[in-house]
Parts: sequence; structure tokens; C-alpha cells
Amino acid sequence: MRATISFETDVDQVEGTMAVVACSEEHNLRAAADILSNYTVLDGSLLDAITEVLRLLDMSSTQLHQYRSMLISFEKAKYETISPQPAPVENVVNMQDKLEAIKKFGDFVERMNSGEETETPNETVEPA
Repeated sequence: MRATISFETDVDQVEGTMAVVACSEEHNLRAAADILSNYTVLDGSLLDAITEVLRLLDMSSTQLHQYRSMLISFEKAKYETISPQPAPVENVVNMQDKLEAIKKFGDFVERMNSGEETETPNETVEPA
């Protein structure tokens, strides 16, 4: 079973954090090396031993490839310029309506605070 872990860290700590995570693969690599270095014909099936070594190496290789990809993406992001994105047209159009509603509400509150009667009692103010 696999899981994805997401967390935040300061930019200057990314490489150190990734180093700690990458170094955690040492146990799989050592276990694979230990199987090969300590194997004797009396231990049992060579096929089983090689299969386990390959499984451990594959797990570590997959993780290390992912860590490398993450670091490459991070390095690219540090040096790429983020271009401003155009505002969606509907937001610009709706902004005028929202500003008008806010102005009406402000006028309403101002009249209420000054104690004036409203000229149009049925006037409603739409929320922004």
C-alpha cells in the first residue's frame, strides 16, 4: 500500500528535508546488499533471494526517482518567472455591479446613521 504525504516547509529547508527523506531509502539498499553479501547455497532458494533483492531495489529506485522529480520541479520553479494571469472577463464585468451594490449599501447605512427617512422605502440593497 502507498500513501501521499503533503506538507509545507520553508524554501531554504527544502533540500535538507528532501535529503532526510531520500536517505531513508538506505535501509532498503542495505537490506538488499546484506542479502547478497550473506547468501550461501545453504540458505535456500537463490531465486527467492534475488527476487527479494530486486523488490527492495525497485522500491528504493521508485522513491528516489520521485524525489529527483520533485527536486527538479522545485529548482525550475525557483528560476522561472511566473507570468501574471489575465483576469476572467466575467469577474471584471461583475465587479462593476458589486461596487454599485456596495455604494448603495454604504449610502443606506449613512442615511440610517444620520436619521434620515429613506426616499424609497421599498428599495432593497443586494449583498455584494
